[in-house]
Amino acid sequence: MPALTSIALWLCFLISLSSCTQTPSIDSDGNVTVKQPSKIMQDYGTRQFNYLKNTKKISSDPSLNKRVIRVASKLQSVIDLPEAKWEFVVFEDNSLNAFCLPGGKVGINTGLFRIIGDDDALLAAALGHEISHATANHAQQRIHRMLRIIISSAIIWRVLDHNDIDNTGEIISAFSLGGYVFNTLPFYRMQEYESDKMGAIFMAKAGYDPRKSILLWKLLKSRHFYDGDQKPEFLRTHPHDIKRIKALEYFMPIAMQHYYEAKKSDPKRNQQ
Repeated sequence: MPALTSIALWLCFLISLSSCTQTPSIDSDGNVTVKQPSKIMQDYGTRQFNYLKNTKKISSDPSLNKRVIRVASKLQSVIDLPEAKWEFVVFEDNSLNAFCLPGGKVGINTGLFRIIGDDDALLAAALGHEISHATANHAQQRIHRMLRIIISSAIIWRVLDHNDIDNTGEIISAFSLGGYVFNTLPFYRMQEYESDKMGAIFMAKAGYDPRKSILLWKLLKSRHFYDGDQKPEFLRTHPHDIKRIKALEYFMPIAMQHYYEAKKSDPKRNQQ
C-alpha cells in the first residue's frame, strides 16, 4: 500500500508537469518574445553546424547564396537576438528541407528551391520558420522536456524497486513510452505551430507577404513533404500539413496587420 501511495503521488506530480506549458513565444496579437539560448546550447549548435559543413557538400552557386543572405538579412533586421551568431548555408541536397540549430545556425537544401523557385517571399517563409525555432529556443525546451521524463522515470523506478513491485521494467517502459507519445510529441507539434506563426510575423515585418507562408505549405503538401508519413497524428513530431495550413489561414489576419504596418512605416521594403 505505501508503494501504491507513492506511485500515485508521483503520477500526480508527473501529470502536473505535463500540464505545465512553456511560456508562449507569440501572443494572440502576433507580438513575439525572443528567448536567448544558453551558452551550452549555442556551443552545441556551432559544433553540429561545423560538422555538417565539413561532411556535406555546400552549394557553390553564387547567385543562390547571395539570394539566401539577402533574404536572411532582412529577416534578421526585425529580430532582436543579439547573442545569436547567425549563419546561413546552402547545402547541395535534393531533399525538400531546411533546418535550424541553436544559436542561429540555419541550413537550407538546394532541393527546396525546386518548389520555391525565384520567389523571395517563399524563401522568406522557409527561412522565417527555421529562424523561429532559434528565437523561441525550441531545442533547449525539448531537452528540458525530455529530462523531465527521464528523471521522473528514474524516480518511479526507485519507488517500484524499493517496494519489490513485480514487472518494474515493463512498468517503466510503458511510462516512458506514454510520456513520449502523450507529452513529448504533442509538445513538438505545438512548437511547429508556434514557428509557423512566428515565421509569418517575421516575414511580414521584413516586408514579405506572409500569405506566401500558406502557399509554401500547400506546395510542400503537394509533394507529400510530411504527409507522406502515414503515421497517425499522435505519433508524429510534425502536424499534418492540412492542419498547419488551416492554422496559418486562421492566424493570417494578424500577420497581415503587421505586414501593412511594416509597409506603411517603410514603403521601400520588399514589394513582394
